[in-house]
Amino acid sequence: MRGQPRVIKIEGTTILRGLLFPNSEEETLLHLAACERIELHATTQDWNLILRGIMELSRRAGSQPMSGQELKNLRTIIPVIFS
Repeated sequence: MRGQPRVIKIEGTTILRGLLFPNSEEETLLHLAACERIELHATTQDWNLILRGIMELSRRAGSQPMSGQELKNLRTIIPVIFS
C-alpha cells in the first residue's frame, strides 16, 4: 500500500550490532526505521538476546548494569516492534 513503510523481520543479533557498530548496515536499518522509512519487527526472544548482550558488555567493561527503568526506556526508543 502506498505511504506505508516496508515491514522487515529482524533478529536480535542484527539489532545489537546496529546499536554497537557505527556506520554498519545494521545501524542503517535502525536509522531507516527511526525515520519511518521501514518498519522493523522482532520477537520478545530477540529482545531477551539484546538484554543478555547489553548486560554481558557492561559486565566485561566493569560498569554498573542498566537499571530496569533504563532497559524499559531503551526498549521504547529502539525503533523495533517487539511481539
